[in-house]
Amino acid sequence: MNDVPLRLADLDALLVDLGNVLVRLHISRFVRRLQEVAPDAARAGRESFFAEAAYHRFARGEIHAPEFHAAVQAQLGRPWPFASFVEAWCDVFSDNEASVAAVHSMRAVRPVYLLSNTDELHWGVIRGRSAWCAEFSGLHLSFEVGLEKPDPRFFTGFLARHRLSAARCLFVDDLAENVAAARACGILAVRHEQPDTLQRVVAALLEPSPA
Repeated sequence: MNDVPLRLADLDALLVDLGNVLVRLHISRFVRRLQEVAPDAARAGRESFFAEAAYHRFARGEIHAPEFHAAVQAQLGRPWPFASFVEAWCDVFSDNEASVAAVHSMRAVRPVYLLSNTDELHWGVIRGRSAWCAEFSGLHLSFEVGLEKPDPRFFTGFLARHRLSAARCLFVDDLAENVAAARACGILAVRHEQPDTLQRVVAALLEPSPA
């Protein structure tokens, strides 16, 4: 955080990630459900499952929930009822209250945009239960725009769409590769490494300047 100039006067917008920034991810909940359906597949580890091509196609909106579900069943080699799968897939989130409060504070003085790699099922359940989803000035979601971070086109497309200058935007994300990609596009960026990182960033921005 210290290598980013945090002056509110220099910023036109705050850009924030979703997973592990605004919401905590509890992937172990999904893995436990997966173990019940297919113990052998679950032992391969969550990393391999989420690296599957079908997952990324789903996150880019190239396929929809039924096709993704079918691909999961094919990968497991056994059936998993759709409703049960969706329940397990979406039971992985809890709000990061500090980050949500930071967004609420920041939007009073600058636009705040949500930039996330997510899918239609995950976003549907988060939007349905979290009133703070309506607080953003705009959304840039991978399954809607057809691109995932860290693809630079994800960022340049966002900037063009909202007519924002890269140098006057600050982006907060939990993954180093996404922070690096944003910086390569000229965007100021901070890695969210602690649960209160976004809260501290916003507090620094809102701190009154010395007289």
